[in-house]
Amino acid sequence: MRIKRLDILRCLAVLLILVHHGGFIPIFTKIGWVGVDLFFVLSGFLISGLLYSEFKRLGTIRWGRFLIRRGLKIYPAFYAMILVTFLARQIIGSPHALGSYLREIFFIQNYGPGVWQHTWSLGVEEHFYLLLPIFFLLLIHFSNNQKDPFASLPWAFAFVAVSCFLFRAATVYFTSSAVFISPMVTNPTHERMDSLFFGVLLGYFHHFHAATIANFFESTANRIYTGLLVAAALSCCFVFTRENHFLLTFGLTLLYLGFGGLLLMSLQIRDVLPLRLRGHMERLGTLCAAIGTYSYSIYLWHIPFQAFAPGVLRRLLHIRFGHVEQFLFYLAGSIVFGILMARAIEFPVLKLRDRLFPQGKASHNELRSEPQMASTGIAPLGGP
Repeated sequence: MRIKRLDILRCLAVLLILVHHGGFIPIFTKIGWVGVDLFFVLSGFLISGLLYSEFKRLGTIRWGRFLIRRGLKIYPAFYAMILVTFLARQIIGSPHALGSYLREIFFIQNYGPGVWQHTWSLGVEEHFYLLLPIFFLLLIHFSNNQKDPFASLPWAFAFVAVSCFLFRAATVYFTSSAVFISPMVTNPTHERMDSLFFGVLLGYFHHFHAATIANFFESTANRIYTGLLVAAALSCCFVFTRENHFLLTFGLTLLYLGFGGLLLMSLQIRDVLPLRLRGHMERLGTLCAAIGTYSYSIYLWHIPFQAFAPGVLRRLLHIRFGHVEQFLFYLAGSIVFGILMARAIEFPVLKLRDRLFPQGKASHNELRSEPQMASTGIAPLGGP
């Protein structure tokens, strides 16, 4: 089952990225790229949640089954987009080099130029999908606590966080300014894995120490302090540009800490709006959650849509837009086209995947171990 509030965060993330690439609203052109960082924290939380849930059911993790399910989620839509790109580039006579396509195909586009500017994040996530279940299996195998073999995760996160920070700092301060560009820091997996792993850590506390988190957020003071810390951490993207050395080192750490706090607040804090606003916000949230459900395909196709759709309109229908109309066409068109492509490719494959390789349902004991979900109306993790 899906968690509506996390789908709303997905919507926020993808809208930030869309408006950032639209280049029309200056403030979002500056800060919208942080939507990827929100996606990273969400991915770490949700994907680890699937593995935690499976461990609770089976006492182990089926690594091969996990990879098959992830592959059927990611690959068909992605490779379809790459194929369409290849064909379109051939038609317009502007082909990419073979190396760019190979980097995309093998998901190493975050270590060298790929076909599109936005697919580097998929490389980071793909490496994460491969490494996380192996790491979890090692923890399960070597742990003396078979009820909670993940108890050492806080220490593992500390190691990953410090390592990634040092890699970022080394890249920033030991690369010649003549050749340095910010993607050297923002794109490589070994410099960004901490964002995803922080989501893994939050997922661990959510699944194994839920009562502690719930008790923490029962205090109004703790809610206020958390909100202030989240706002302070996320403010770094307003203060500094993406090329700033502080942002590329400490700032990226502050961003995932801030988005992690936002994630926890979205799950734990409820019924704080006045009654007269709740109905309107519920309808808005339902719309945003629906968009968030399609966030992967919207993210995949928004740059190709931006690149090709205006030219198609000019050539076939002789339609030209002004700046405002072009931005609105790009924004709405990217969402609609992403939804259509999800329904055409992503969702049919997911239905087939769930028939052939079902995830499995939560056991009675697992549901009993997460009482806060029943009390708050939040469904257990287990979505695609």
